[in-house]
Amino acid sequence: MNDRGINEVPAAELLTRDHTLHGSVLYGLDGRVIELQARAVGVLDEPMPWRSKGVVKIVGMAHGAINEALDRIAGALSKLGMTETPVQVLINLAPADLPKDGTWLDLPLAVIMLQAAGKLPDLPAEYEQRYVLVGELGLHGEIRRVPGVLSMASGAGSDRTLIVPKGNERECALVTADPTRQGCRVCSVETLAEVLEFFRGEKKLASVLNQELAFEPVIGKGVDFGRIKGQERAKQAALISAAGGHNLLLIGPPGEGKSLLASAMPGILPRLSAAEKVELTRIYSACGQLERDGMCVTRRPMRPVHHTASKQAIVGGGSGTPTPGEVTLAHLGVLFLDELAEFARPTLETLRQPIENGEVTISRVDGTLTFPCRFTLMAAMNPCPCGYYGTPQCRCKTSEVKAYQGKISGPILDRIDLQVELSRLTTEERFAESGEEQNPKLRALVEAARERQQKRFEGKGIPHNAAIPGGHVRDYCNFSTPGFEHFKKTIDASTLTTRSMDRLAKVSRTVADLAQSEMVEPEHLETAASFVVGGMLREGA
Repeated sequence: MNDRGINEVPAAELLTRDHTLHGSVLYGLDGRVIELQARAVGVLDEPMPWRSKGVVKIVGMAHGAINEALDRIAGALSKLGMTETPVQVLINLAPADLPKDGTWLDLPLAVIMLQAAGKLPDLPAEYEQRYVLVGELGLHGEIRRVPGVLSMASGAGSDRTLIVPKGNERECALVTADPTRQGCRVCSVETLAEVLEFFRGEKKLASVLNQELAFEPVIGKGVDFGRIKGQERAKQAALISAAGGHNLLLIGPPGEGKSLLASAMPGILPRLSAAEKVELTRIYSACGQLERDGMCVTRRPMRPVHHTASKQAIVGGGSGTPTPGEVTLAHLGVLFLDELAEFARPTLETLRQPIENGEVTISRVDGTLTFPCRFTLMAAMNPCPCGYYGTPQCRCKTSEVKAYQGKISGPILDRIDLQVELSRLTTEERFAESGEEQNPKLRALVEAARERQQKRFEGKGIPHNAAIPGGHVRDYCNFSTPGFEHFKKTIDASTLTTRSMDRLAKVSRTVADLAQSEMVEPEHLETAASFVVGGMLREGA
């Protein structure tokens, strides 16, 4: 395959031809279809290499890797012996006001450059809208897999065929698992030569959706609660947290199971629906978290965040177009902040909007984007700088303990419904045999409680008890007469703030849901109060 014999169209005639193709780019978490328009705008005195100055120009807010695409394309065309063009080529990427970056447009750019130079025929006009080309070109003509193609399959529409690199086809096919969407037809290619043969009518592309595809999980199976020794109160708090979507703070000495409990938490959360699996896989694909094709997020994530992480790493940001952070990767799962008191206060304060709204909005020069982040926050901290407050081992001064615990701001603490103190395990607990598998039983309890909440909040846009908006707690908590009397006595005895009072009501409602009770009774209040009222960081709330 080379230039000789391919370009039989007079160069002057190329100036009259219109060329249109479609590609796709990732913008935030969404796949956006891009229309590529190309024209030959000038005849060269003699054919020149593609990379010669002024031979090919790309307009339409092309940034970053797109500006380097011509180098990759020239290398790939050189492999095929197609090294020169007889005309100058102008390419517009529409919509022109949408920032475009990444390597997704390498493949359609290469094809439309050849069309404009008369080296490749156009698709018939009735077919141009049907195909969307995506892929990164290597210098040897290979087409490399790219991130975010599941979003592009979702955004392409059911009437289109998405041509993607081999190694992306199973990910694209996952869109059909979401019953709320109709997936597009998906074809995969390995080399640029294959695509050129298709455009010449010499090769057909088969839809991978006709094949039976298997998927492997991105997230492995977590720790079972039966493997966690002792800490029964902490396990009870975790169960309530999972059942009602309540944020949970674990306080205790180092090495007594706080991190282990957080890693076990996703295993008792409700199973993901098909639509949720697609949604999470889209996020992980867009963030480059899928190591290979055919990976799917089938389990709820648990994202541990180190206290040295920046605000941008946690909530998202970056320069140019905003990118998601850890809160979005933890969507529908657990965000775990270990050593909570060691986080910089400004970093913790950035979590207020994500916790409250279940989404985070980020503004940058290239746009304002909103990412989903409905997660359960689990945080862990030592009770004092040395970690052994309340035991003979502690050598911290009272002022140091207060200063350490005071690092957690009131607004963040107000958004944590449950607080539990872990004690040091006894010798008997440490050497006890691990218990039987508990996750299936606990998950069944959580799912039953969540089903009650779904019926209660049907059509209200409230996902779980923890999300009941302020001012509506009494509308949904359904106290029995003795329960409400006990509620008022508890408030009087503990001098709770209004926000803390609402927290107590919501947690009590979840305890009642776990007990399959329509009404919140005094015993449910007692259990809830043991995790909401008082506590090491609750005094004076």
